Amino acid sequence: MKKMAALLSGILMIGMVSCEYQTIVPNEVIIPDTPVDFVTEIEPIFTSVGCIACHDGKIMYSLLPGKAYTSLISRNLVDTANPANSKILTKISGGHNNKSFTATQSGLILKWVTEGARGVIPPVSFKTEIEPIFTSAQCISCHGGSLAPDLRANKAYAALTTKSLVKANDPAGSKLVQYINAGHNTSAKITADQKALITKWINEGALNN
Repeated sequence: MKKMAALLSGILMIGMVSCEYQTIVPNEVIIPDTPVDFVTEIEPIFTSVGCIACHDGKIMYSLLPGKAYTSLISRNLVDTANPANSKILTKISGGHNNKSFTATQSGLILKWVTEGARGVIPPVSFKTEIEPIFTSAQCISCHGGSLAPDLRANKAYAALTTKSLVKANDPAGSKLVQYINAGHNTSAKITADQKALITKWINEGALNN
């Protein structure tokens, strides 16, 4: 995340005037490595900061939930080629209407633009994203039908849910996650990214999709 921190530092310095008696040191902000979700992480920023007081669609363009994405894209307020120069960041960092993003909010917006300024991120697919993990991490060398749960393709979802190894919306309470985090069967090589994907899938309701 060093590149993200450097870009964020640049944004925070826009509009600031330094003098010989003052040194401005930007705060280090930790942004999650998981993809930024526009609906749950970006849209709420515009409400909490007060942007929608003007940008409610009645006079100015709308930054209301369900409307913000279209406004940002159609008015070229994001620049995926040069995320730090996105107008949604540079305008407000200069004191637009006395509104300001926190360092964390700016960091999230910057990361969202850097990731391609996606709209609604589809939920994690069990079939195409979760099932293949059990094969690539060698889980099925043991759990291939002879030992429960059966984690083979087209068998894994039923095995995980009927044996209560997964609790929808509760990764911490799911035995699958507990086993993985405890280093269950060290021959299985589940990466940090794969663990995050399994956690996200459970948080989204452990869908059979």
